[in-house]
Amino acid sequence: MTYIWKEWKELSRGKGLWLALSMAMIISVFILWQSKSLPSDQGLEVYLLSLYEMNVFLIPLLSLFISSFAVIQEKEQKTLMIILTKKESYRSFFLKKTMGVQFITVLVFLCWYFVLAIPMKFLFLFDVSSFGVYLLTFFTLLFIFNQIGLLLGSICENRMQLVGANIFTWFFFIFLLDLLFLYILPLVNEENITTFSVFYFLDPLHTLHFYLETALGLYPLDHLSRLMKKMVWLQPKYLLWITLMVWSVLSFELAVRLRRRGGIS
Repeated sequence: MTYIWKEWKELSRGKGLWLALSMAMIISVFILWQSKSLPSDQGLEVYLLSLYEMNVFLIPLLSLFISSFAVIQEKEQKTLMIILTKKESYRSFFLKKTMGVQFITVLVFLCWYFVLAIPMKFLFLFDVSSFGVYLLTFFTLLFIFNQIGLLLGSICENRMQLVGANIFTWFFFIFLLDLLFLYILPLVNEENITTFSVFYFLDPLHTLHFYLETALGLYPLDHLSRLMKKMVWLQPKYLLWITLMVWSVLSFELAVRLRRRGGIS
């Protein structure tokens, strides 16, 4: 609880968290305004999918910067050195830091989406389960890129290096991975499509988008071709949880093992 309060004071004093929230609010309201002409019985699902697709370009970059700068700040202010000289392990420190950053960012965005649900109830036929599916997808996206940002903050030595790492990571997930999959796609056949799908669904952007489409009923799984059935070898909800666990655990362990501690040998 002490670390959560500490992170709240640090993040709330900075501009990054509020800038990210304000941008998310503007996008949400703008898309809501554009979606008001949709039929009330189908508009909610279309709006939620459109909102998520816009957030995919925004939230990963913002969460990378917020979480990574939270770690690099500990190095610059020498608080990390003080903590580690008190014989607390880096793993323990990083776990508490992770919990604090994740809790605060999730809580702030959750409050906004509860406010956003009010006009949604007046404009659309509001479905709690669809809204819950969206929240699960959004916060999984936020959680994964927060964790990657914490990793980058742990392994980078200064802010200039960190800015470059954040931008490259965002560019890698948004553009480079898709280009790689498009290059490999002509080589995919019935024999290797399951192997291809493993790597495809380890990309959180692919998995989360697929889960949201299917959970909202916009992409039914009842009439898949034989090839697509081999591609989707597991229920989307299980793919989501596997992707979340893989990236969370991998990012945490890499951050602990490859850390750069701001001058501490």
